[in-house]
Amino acid sequence: MQKSITRTQRARREDIVSAAIVVINREGYAAASVERIAKEAETSKSTILYHFKTKEAIYEELVITLYQNGASYMTERIMAVETCRDKLRAYLSSNLHFIAEHAAHVNAVHWIQENGGLKSDGSDAVTPLTTLLSSGQKAGEFGSFDPVVMALVIRAVVDGASFHFTTHPNLDFEHYINQAIQLFEKATALS
Repeated sequence: MQKSITRTQRARREDIVSAAIVVINREGYAAASVERIAKEAETSKSTILYHFKTKEAIYEELVITLYQNGASYMTERIMAVETCRDKLRAYLSSNLHFIAEHAAHVNAVHWIQENGGLKSDGSDAVTPLTTLLSSGQKAGEFGSFDPVVMALVIRAVVDGASFHFTTHPNLDFEHYINQAIQLFEKATALS
């Protein structure tokens, strides 16, 4: 049985993860030692190791936090609309906005994943999107296409954006997001 953590411990863990994001973005994955993370968090190495037993545990928390925060951000916006077409628009908009707004965190996760760290949070992003697309077809909101293929293409655009957004901080994100939404509105439209 895992003991619950206090609000202070939770805040300290969040500070440590935030410091790790800064260090990874500024100095790269290889330079992100526990010592450098501790310095950025304005704490000691022993405090870091009290909250996270290893550097890899910090990385795991960093990755999991990104996926959980992204899912929460998106779910709120997707559930606020009714039609499948509006849900698809909300899915794309919220996913891409989250990436743009959390570029440093996304970039840190890229570094971790590229260097053999945790690959994902274990969730499947394609199946729920496929279900949404199939439901939209059944409701007569979307045209004829293979929902699995379309879901994979949508995920490829979103995943590609996560790399592009983090390496192009001066990008006109709104234009990119609006263009992606228009692209998939046309691709899923009734003929």
